[in-house]
Amino acid sequence: MNAPPARFAFERPASLAELVARLARLSADGGDYALAAGATDLMPQIKRGVKTPARLISLNGVPELAGVQARADGSHRLGALTRLADLAGDARLRQHYPALCAAAGRVASPPIRQRASLGGNLLVDNRCIHINQSALNRAVHGTCFKAGGETCPLVKSAVRGRLPQCQARFVSDTAPVLLLLDAVLQLVSPRGERQLPLSQFYRDDGMQRHVLASDEVLVAIELPAADGLRIDYDKLTIRRALDFPSLGVALGVRADSGGTLGELSLALTGIGTHPGCWRFAAAAYDNANAMLDAACAAARESATTYQQDFFPRDYRKRMIDVFIRKAAQRLGVAR
Repeated sequence: MNAPPARFAFERPASLAELVARLARLSADGGDYALAAGATDLMPQIKRGVKTPARLISLNGVPELAGVQARADGSHRLGALTRLADLAGDARLRQHYPALCAAAGRVASPPIRQRASLGGNLLVDNRCIHINQSALNRAVHGTCFKAGGETCPLVKSAVRGRLPQCQARFVSDTAPVLLLLDAVLQLVSPRGERQLPLSQFYRDDGMQRHVLASDEVLVAIELPAADGLRIDYDKLTIRRALDFPSLGVALGVRADSGGTLGELSLALTGIGTHPGCWRFAAAAYDNANAMLDAACAAARESATTYQQDFFPRDYRKRMIDVFIRKAAQRLGVAR
């Protein structure tokens, strides 16, 4: 049972400059606030009492965060407010980044995708059965680090302040594909603007999930031209809709100048506190199958699973190889 959400003040700035000014003021005053776009992740957490901001700042009135821009060199700028439904259905983007559109179309359900944004999916909170419950259920499990307690039910030896202290798992569907696409994030704060590769954005902890500062906002995602990169994304879920990935695998292949396989890239979601990402050059292996074996081994050896969702932990880990090899078959590089 969810308690009625606490009351909060609501603001809707009309420009990026106005938003940044408000963030500067609230940060200086020590204000308790949350930024909201589609709020499909935030509002359930407020209803469950996981988050209790005193002020909610809507990003939906900021035009600089919206829109998709295509450039002559094949690169694209995706506003952080791009709705997942619009991304999934954009015919132009499907020509350049079909796997990204497909991954966006796998998030949650059609009604949620109409509201949820690309930026929000990159920032979606990590999941664990010990935190993503009602207050009553959390009390039964015992209060974990992420809920303000001093223990982790999954790792008894974890100590507050020593990373990783929380094993809540990373569940973004779009992040693995964007990692393989070498996405760069445009971030803005009262201190100015910075560009940060997505590969440097996430931290190895379920609480301190990324390097985005509290007064910083994700404005856009910059994508270079795909340049022959083909990506396949699939995920393990109980249901065809609504579920976060218990495991998500993005596999990419890029041909060299001669048209043969030059590089294989791999990214995981749903397992671990942050997305895993690996790249393998064909020149280092005897053949494509050897490169694929190396990719499976790297992903399998790095993955630490806990009992955090409906699937048994050992089953989720075994499925890593299965999903990688099935993706390779779809891309035409498997045995």
